[in-house]
Amino acid sequence: MSGGHGQLDWKGALSRGLALVALLAVIWVLREIDPAPVPGAAVTLNLGILLLTAFIGGQVANRLGLSRVTGYIVIGLVIGPSVLGFLSDAEVETLRPFNGLAIALIALTAGGELNLRRLRGSYRSLASITLVQTATIVVFVFAAVVGLRSYLPFTVGQSWNTVIAIAIVFAAIAVASSPSVAIAVITDTRSKGPVSTTVLGVTVLKDVLVIVLFAIALSFTYSLLDPAGAQHGGEMLELGREIGGSIVVGALVGAVIAAYLRSVKQHLVLFTIAMAWFMVEVAAMFHLELLLLALTAGFVLENLLPVEGTEFVEVLESASLPLYAVFFSLAGAAVHLSELAAVWMWALILVTVRALAIYLGTSWGARVGRSPEVVRRTAWGAFISQAGVALGMAELLSREFPTWGAELYVFFVGMVAIHELAGPVLAKWTLDRAGEVGAGALPDPTASGA
Repeated sequence: MSGGHGQLDWKGALSRGLALVALLAVIWVLREIDPAPVPGAAVTLNLGILLLTAFIGGQVANRLGLSRVTGYIVIGLVIGPSVLGFLSDAEVETLRPFNGLAIALIALTAGGELNLRRLRGSYRSLASITLVQTATIVVFVFAAVVGLRSYLPFTVGQSWNTVIAIAIVFAAIAVASSPSVAIAVITDTRSKGPVSTTVLGVTVLKDVLVIVLFAIALSFTYSLLDPAGAQHGGEMLELGREIGGSIVVGALVGAVIAAYLRSVKQHLVLFTIAMAWFMVEVAAMFHLELLLLALTAGFVLENLLPVEGTEFVEVLESASLPLYAVFFSLAGAAVHLSELAAVWMWALILVTVRALAIYLGTSWGARVGRSPEVVRRTAWGAFISQAGVALGMAELLSREFPTWGAELYVFFVGMVAIHELAGPVLAKWTLDRAGEVGAGALPDPTASGA
């Protein structure tokens, strides 16, 4: 992986860039000739366009010393509705089912990386970074929203009670990071070491913590804006059911995978994709948290049901590659530059405040937890990304509080767009600075074709 160790391959990037331009030109010509393909073939055609362009875009990014994830996101933005328009919003939506598969495989990989033996001695560090970083983000972002209340579109003209409520839920959402980006960049760059381990551990802990934090913030908002809001008291019970159910089902899935590896161990690619699809369907059917479910399955497989999992991890990563490309390019296609243009200045200010809070919170938490110096100096950059979880929470607010929630949702779309573009770059930069890129033991499955 030429870009993996900081060596730039300008010639390789140029040749692949020209191939990408040629491919986009061919797609444009074909669409001009036949703008309305056979309905049944539309999804297949769009998926093929996404995979081909994302694959080459990922190679270009890799040759430029970036993570392939960055290339996938940028390609999605370019071919999506905001730039070239090869994919419309409706066409992007038809490809959404592939997102669930990608999330399941990403989280299953992450859970398999969380080996308790390797984490022994790091528990204090992980807990302190998680808690201190979370508290710092909440304080900084809350103060920024209150301080900018006369300028932010969703707080202008609101009462003090409403401003406080908005600041609370905004700060809770700001805590969310993107586990999928962090995990995918670590996997893509074959990174291994204290920073990678810390990022994985803290990302998993924060994914659970942010759900709890948002539920508490939402309950407080109901009571602040609607004193008769006792009717909403069931949120915490539902939250407990969602988290507990995800962990229990994830543990059962991990046990099934372990049993298959012990007794069958055939057709692992098909089996892996089938299990990912099963997790997606179960999570949707019982309203469980897919990321937490798959994380638990990988964790149980790695730690509680010891099997010879090296081959399974290799299969898991190779099976995930095309789904990674689809998942992150769809994330790029969902970025609407027009919405970002409307709020970019204030969104950039709050993005900067959040980034400063992450930097300080990670540094302070690492000191409290007696983390290695390299973690204190560099790990913060891998926590910048935000994606679907943040937007999901903001979308809920837009439904529950339509008077200001709709404007807040548009604002978060702008913030997430910035985070999606900058996050993978910062995550790769973090791992480079830590000297962990390429330190993983597994070979790169795409190296021969890169």
